[in-house]
Amino acid sequence: MNNTLLIKNCRLYNSPSGAKPVDILIEGKTIRSIIPGDDHSDIKHIDAGGRIAAPGFIDVHIQGAGGADILDGTEEALQTISQTLAKTGTTGFLGTTVVKPDEGNVHLKSGRNFVGHGLKGAIMHGFHIEGPFINVKKKGGLSEKCIYDSSPEKLDEILEVTGNTLKMMTIAPELPGNLNIIKSLVNYDVIASFAHSDATYEETILGFEAGINHVTHLFNAMPPLHHRNPGPLTAIFEHKEITAQIISDGHHIHPRIINFTYRIMGGDRCICITDGMHGIGLPEGRYIYNGKEYESKNGAARYLDGTLIGSTMSLGDIAVKFMEFTGCSFETAINTVTGVPAKLLGIDSRKGSLEPGKDADIVLVDPDYSVWSTFVEGTQVYLRPQ
Repeated sequence: MNNTLLIKNCRLYNSPSGAKPVDILIEGKTIRSIIPGDDHSDIKHIDAGGRIAAPGFIDVHIQGAGGADILDGTEEALQTISQTLAKTGTTGFLGTTVVKPDEGNVHLKSGRNFVGHGLKGAIMHGFHIEGPFINVKKKGGLSEKCIYDSSPEKLDEILEVTGNTLKMMTIAPELPGNLNIIKSLVNYDVIASFAHSDATYEETILGFEAGINHVTHLFNAMPPLHHRNPGPLTAIFEHKEITAQIISDGHHIHPRIINFTYRIMGGDRCICITDGMHGIGLPEGRYIYNGKEYESKNGAARYLDGTLIGSTMSLGDIAVKFMEFTGCSFETAINTVTGVPAKLLGIDSRKGSLEPGKDADIVLVDPDYSVWSTFVEGTQVYLRPQ
């Protein structure tokens, strides 16, 4: 059959040490079977050469890559982001951005046309909007023009302009009206995520009770842990149904804090993200972002005054760093960028693991964990040049 492909001679990311290589049979967009590595020379095939096969990575928080940004608001930018991510093993992502009402939210209107289809690399599963209903005291690098008071009408405007492609909204539960907004987000099947907030311990719990079930870039843009003021972090650690994004690049969070968090929360509650910007996939060097020069070095982007503005490390490399910092298994680290985010997004029946019947989103990596090839829904979208 013309739509049948066999990936031969690969080792599954979750197989025991010393396990024999297997073949992954793909029909159309899905995995038909995972079978012993016998002779299947009659089927169109790709020889993986004993490389590790893992599910395609899913980044729920990324603004850009390859010199492009979601805010650019063009098909060219989205194609650049999608194809750059595919080269790094990422097969799905949430286009993370802010609202720009003074500019007509052109980037949202343009981007919604490419949710779920139309891109030549990683699939954009929807939008993740940071704000606008967040606390200006914890705005971080976000512009105050992208922050304003909440109302049901303003939420409706955002839902309309995104064309029902909004999948996640970062929100501060302590602000007036936001508990009702959180409840509405849940009703619209949008993930309500905690961050850019100055909430107390008690206000954070009220947010959970209203429907928050996720945390944006844990530790960043929220009050720190204090022995006389437990704050939101204590509430997050206590509530076992809450998952949290972790920027495990060694720059945004100290490695020992990542280790500490993993020991408290466990791998099933940790979702590694890049929180990446347009320097991902570009060589180290100096570039312009938001009209200011920055330097990309060792996986981090910093303005020339030293201010950290984002990660330029791939999601696969961040998962490997998570493994190094926590001592967890390779399978657990991969799960933080595959199975756990797929479950959060409600797409785990199709994505996030290598099983018959699931979408053939597959990344093949060398023993040093560098990406050799990427498949999105059965199509090879990247093969490392020889």
